[in-house]
Amino acid sequence: MIKYEIVCIVSGEFSEEEVKDVEGNISTLLSSNDAQSSQTKIWGKRTLAYPINKNDEGYYIQANFDMSQDKIKNVDDALRFDQKIIRYLIVKDDLFGKVPTKRKKKEATIES
Repeated sequence: MIKYEIVCIVSGEFSEEEVKDVEGNISTLLSSNDAQSSQTKIWGKRTLAYPINKNDEGYYIQANFDMSQDKIKNVDDALRFDQKIIRYLIVKDDLFGKVPTKRKKKEATIES
């Protein structure tokens, strides 16, 4: 199982109820493809940095889950054909649950 993260942008034209329906659809999609420990969050409506398909605002939805690599293509295809989602990104979440540590600086040695 590989840890993944999805961030979707839903068009700002839709109501919050419709955005919750999209979140439910994403949760259902993940569970139907055997995702484990999935959790989704709605970040809310935000202004986009640049217009996407004539949309200046969008609702952000984030999902974290574990899934086998061969099933992620099904999720990608389903998100691509959802008309309410104007942009999405799926990434492997290698740092999920890890705490970054500081590296020790190497001491410079001067040879004469």
